[in-house]
Amino acid sequence: MSARRLQVAAPTVSIPPALRPMLERISRLAGREGVPAYAVGGCVRDWLWGVATVDVDVTVEGDGIAFARRLAASLGAGVVSHAQFGTATVKLSGARLRLDVASCRKETYAAPAAYPRVSPGTLRDDLFRRDFTINAMAMGLAAGRFGALIDPFGGLPDLRAKRLRVLHAKSFLDDPSRILRAARFAQRYRLALEPGTRAWMRQALAAGMLGRVNRGRLQKELLRMLDEPDPIACLAQVGRWVKGR
Repeated sequence: MSARRLQVAAPTVSIPPALRPMLERISRLAGREGVPAYAVGGCVRDWLWGVATVDVDVTVEGDGIAFARRLAASLGAGVVSHAQFGTATVKLSGARLRLDVASCRKETYAAPAAYPRVSPGTLRDDLFRRDFTINAMAMGLAAGRFGALIDPFGGLPDLRAKRLRVLHAKSFLDDPSRILRAARFAQRYRLALEPGTRAWMRQALAAGMLGRVNRGRLQKELLRMLDEPDPIACLAQVGRWVKGR
């Protein structure tokens, strides 16, 4: 057998046809600017699941706000920036598409349940800070890798196995609101908690971490839960977890 390493093509993401022109435009701008750019998070998860979501998150290894402004100018669109988070929303008049652009970031937590400290990072850093592996995937937007899946933490196998898994043991301690998010995703996609994830959640619940979620985060997660097809089922799931079931 040849000692030459076999080259295995990366899986590709099926992009909704209505979004392809916009993503190709972002790709061309990123190429001209020399800025590595990626679609990330929930949109990639949904496209892999076969859901044609129109909420697109783009992350760049560089200045996300500056990139968003150049993109908006090329589209004749408006932009709203949030400098403290390194994020911006491109406002496309008359379009159903929601387009958020961010800088790749890494996060550290000074204390359990605290808001994270954010600093510039790589794509891997940005994916590692996310809640679950199914939300820690990216899709390349560079010309040579357009549509290629980037999945350093095994989100696609977890999605196919209908498995919900956090990225590390301290995930629920860093951000206990992830327990509420877990209920939403478990119900929406009919996912089961991976055994390690279940054990770490039980530890966080036993330590009373759910009661330490601050009011702003709690309100945001409950409002998101109300937008789910069956909010009562989500709340019931949280109740079962609290009771140790």
